[in-house]
Amino acid sequence: MLNPIFGLLYANKPSCIPPFGHRIRKILSCHSIENITPLPEEEPPPPWSNFNICTIDDLNNLLKQGTPHFVYLQLFYFHRQHYKDFNTAYTDGSKAENHVGSAAVFNNLTKSERLHSYCNVFTSEIYAIFMILSNLRSSNGKKWIIYTDSRSSLEALLHISRQNHPLVNKVFNLYTSLLGEGYSILFCWIPGHIGIIGNEKADSAAREARRISWPYVPLPDIDRILKSKIRRSWQEIWDTDKQ
Repeated sequence: MLNPIFGLLYANKPSCIPPFGHRIRKILSCHSIENITPLPEEEPPPPWSNFNICTIDDLNNLLKQGTPHFVYLQLFYFHRQHYKDFNTAYTDGSKAENHVGSAAVFNNLTKSERLHSYCNVFTSEIYAIFMILSNLRSSNGKKWIIYTDSRSSLEALLHISRQNHPLVNKVFNLYTSLLGEGYSILFCWIPGHIGIIGNEKADSAAREARRISWPYVPLPDIDRILKSKIRRSWQEIWDTDKQ
C-alpha cells in the first residue's frame, strides 16, 4: 500500500486519484510512522448469523476493589470443580513503554509473542485469545474454558456487530469455525493479580515476550497513534507561538 514506486506512477498521471495509502504517506513520514504493516481487514460475521460467544459469569458479579483475594480464589476453585471436565486456557496481554506482548497458557504450555509497539493493550488482550483458538486444533480435547482478565475483549466479542476491529472479527470467525467442528468453548472473566496460577503465568509471559513474531498493526491502532502524534505536533506549535 505504501510502495514508493506508486509515487512515480501517480506523478505521471495527475488525473488519477492516488489510493488512501499513498495520499497519507507524507503525513506518516512527517510523524515518523513508517515501516508498519496494517492488519488486513477481516469480514465480519453476516447480520443473520445467530452465533454468540458463551460466557460464564461466576466471578463477574463482585466488585474487585472491595473483594478480598481469598474470596475470589475460593469462588474460582468452586467454579473449577463444577467445570472440571473442561480444559483450561489462560490469556493475558501487556503494554509498557515500547513493549507490547501477548501470552497464552494451556496444556501445561506457555506461549508468548511480542507485538508491534503501536498496538494498544486491547489488541494485545484480544490477540492472546486468538493465540489460544489458533492452537486448539493441535491440542487434546474439544471442551475448553478460556480465562481472561480483559472485560473489554469479552464485551467486544459479545457485541460483534458493533466492531470495526479486524482482529476481533478474526477471533470471532475462528471461534464459530471451531464450534462447527464440534468444539465446546466457553469464556470466563477472572480478576487479574489475585493469585490464579494460570493467569499469573500468562501475565509474566506477556511482559517477557522478546521476539516480534506478529508484525501487524490494526488500523484502529494506527489511527490512534497518528491522531496522538498530530495533536502533539499541534501542541508544540501552539507552545512555540505563545513564547
